[in-house]
Amino acid sequence: MKIAYFLNPHRKVLSIIPSFLIDVYIKKNYYLLPNNKVLRNSIIFLYIKILRKFLIIIELLKKIKFISINPKEFEYIIFDDQSLGVIDKILPPKSFFVITSRLENLKEIYLTKEVIKYIFQNIFRNSIKINYIMCLIKLIKPKKIITLVDNSVDFHNIYKLLHNSDISFYAIQNAFRNDIYLKNIFSLSNYSGNYFCFGDYEINSIKNSTSYKSNLRLKAIGSIRIELAKEHILKNNKKIDEIYDICLISEAVSEIGTSGGINYSQYEDWQKIQARLLRYTLMFCEKYNKKLLFLGRNNLKSKNSELNIKEEYLFYKFNNQVKDFNLQFFDKSNYENIKHLLQSKVIVGHVSTLLQESFGLKKKILVCDWANKNLRKDFNSGDFPGDGILKLKSDSFTDFEKRLLEILNLDFNQYLSKTINQKLIYNLNFKTLDFLRNEMKGS
Repeated sequence: MKIAYFLNPHRKVLSIIPSFLIDVYIKKNYYLLPNNKVLRNSIIFLYIKILRKFLIIIELLKKIKFISINPKEFEYIIFDDQSLGVIDKILPPKSFFVITSRLENLKEIYLTKEVIKYIFQNIFRNSIKINYIMCLIKLIKPKKIITLVDNSVDFHNIYKLLHNSDISFYAIQNAFRNDIYLKNIFSLSNYSGNYFCFGDYEINSIKNSTSYKSNLRLKAIGSIRIELAKEHILKNNKKIDEIYDICLISEAVSEIGTSGGINYSQYEDWQKIQARLLRYTLMFCEKYNKKLLFLGRNNLKSKNSELNIKEEYLFYKFNNQVKDFNLQFFDKSNYENIKHLLQSKVIVGHVSTLLQESFGLKKKILVCDWANKNLRKDFNSGDFPGDGILKLKSDSFTDFEKRLLEILNLDFNQYLSKTINQKLIYNLNFKTLDFLRNEMKGS
């Protein structure tokens, strides 16, 4: 598989992609780098090491609104604006301040005497961004700082600086994390605040880490996003009928070797697994006349949604005998994708977070655990929690067919009786939202 190198104009970083996505990335206004290695590396060095900071500053100056008064005091800080739409729904209205830690999302900057003074006083201790965030926190005087982005380096850096303060820190699990990835997250700051996760798998992984602190508060609460979705959907729908026999979750990946991502050789293996899984699922549904939902990864309402959707189609068509299939995309802001999971009898995938979350919806799942040794080195693949009927290690169609037929013929309680270590996957029957809302109100 050939690859191409692009400069990302939004984040000002290098993007490496498979060559079958070149046209899509050009349409996204990414800058395609030349094939000549010497010339390409020279451009990368100039852009990343020299020009990047200047370009970011110029771009910020064009779009940023400067505020000349200090922020008000708030009881809560939501860390990282990517947490909005989730964390704000467990907090009292108008009681929180949102700290945007991603430069590309920054829209306003507080530029006051206090901020400038703090940054210069600590200029040799931390980066300008960390000093700025630290000053905002000191001015806002929160009791609690909460993030859904549990792997945020900035969040852990701030915790490291404030771990002896009176502020309570809360990191809530956002996505599937295997044991290697969890150990790396918690080694960033020797975190000993509050960590609320999906199930006992994450707790056991963290406790077995060398960076584990006995005063770290761990609790398995399920997925906050899934529980909010259930609250919203059940409030607006009296009954959810199952209209799909099988839901296959798209796990398409575009970029190679990005932060926390997979390298070149792993990408090839990953793409082959996903293509095989689609092929098997289509063969099964055609053979047994089953209705399929192929659930797309991208948000229908996101920026560049048309191009992002095209990326997913190209990913699954590459080196795949199957060319005719229908990916379906939904507005995630209204939990439409979760509603369609509820309308499915069995959810099939590889290591998607939605598999773990679907189990929390009390849906039957089939985890096709086909990662090889090469892929298991990656922080985000392999080692899906639980075992038994839910996990299939064989990658033959005959075994896939046999297992899927068996699962389809069971009700959920029968299915549960054939699963092993259910509590590792998800804390079923836990009142997640009641717990979190009471936790946030508490002193």
